[in-house]
Amino acid sequence: MDSISQIALGAGVGELVLGKKIGNKAILFGAIAGTIPDLDVFVNFFVTLSESEALRIHRSYSHAAFPQLFIALPFTYLSYILFKKKISFSRWYLLWYLGFLTHALLDCCTTYGTQFFLPFSNHLVGFNNISVVDPLYTIPFLILLTILFFYKKESNTRRLITWLSVLISTAYIGYATFNKFHSEKIFKHALTVNKINYQSFSTSPPLFTSFMWNMIAYTDSTIYVAEYSIFQKKKKIEFVEYPRNLELLEDAKNSEAIQTLLWFSQGNYFVEKGLNDTIDFFNIKWGRTDYTQTKSKDAFRFYVKIYKDKNGKYNFTKVEPNFKKRDIKAYFSLLWNRIFYY
Repeated sequence: MDSISQIALGAGVGELVLGKKIGNKAILFGAIAGTIPDLDVFVNFFVTLSESEALRIHRSYSHAAFPQLFIALPFTYLSYILFKKKISFSRWYLLWYLGFLTHALLDCCTTYGTQFFLPFSNHLVGFNNISVVDPLYTIPFLILLTILFFYKKESNTRRLITWLSVLISTAYIGYATFNKFHSEKIFKHALTVNKINYQSFSTSPPLFTSFMWNMIAYTDSTIYVAEYSIFQKKKKIEFVEYPRNLELLEDAKNSEAIQTLLWFSQGNYFVEKGLNDTIDFFNIKWGRTDYTQTKSKDAFRFYVKIYKDKNGKYNFTKVEPNFKKRDIKAYFSLLWNRIFYY
């Protein structure tokens, strides 16, 4: 999830573990613990990584429960020494490990996917029940945590507010999950009515909200995309179809880079023939970025281009969308209208 949400969650964990002993410093250390797992994105500053290697590394060992048991040790030792051994080693360890673990668990709730079970499995865990950025999760959490600074560390009210912030944020995830199950029921009914015999089916929220849900269902040859808002009165679901064109990947699919791309996409993709013997690969597990468009490159602004490098090996590169300020405003306008005025 976004960094601000992870900082807020980590700060709450820090306060619950050590707030009564070190006060606001516990919030600071917890916030740091909530940030550290995402520092894996900076590996590329020290080691040159290919696109596929970067995909494999992000949300890998720094987000896995077992390796975190060991990653927490040096941070625990430094904190223990910094405070001149006045707080037990085990207490510091609990702060750091829970800060790392709750970060990973929150990321597991999003659509991106987290390699939570490394080194035993590289399966991407993604419950798809909350967006990677959701103000309704983050803002109440931040407001309640800010109030803590007005209370002394010994205050029972301070601890009550901390628990309240954690419970409210967790309850919101529960509410989002309820919306997910409700939308899945609507989608599955619509698929049955339209006699679509799908092989796989998934739902996920778009950016910034849990009031609307994207649906992806696919067969061997076709992928179906749709959206549903919990506020829409018309229950009819309108599907947009895209041919998967899997035969275009026949020569490339055994390449290590393309296998990484397929692993990351978890089946939620289709491809099209690109220019100059390239293949346009659309990973659509986040749904459409423009709900008024059906043409692939207009509806899905994020995609990658598969090509043959100078050694004859298949590789891929991201096609960066040229977003302008007016595009961002347009997205929020489209999202608002799709949620409330469909």
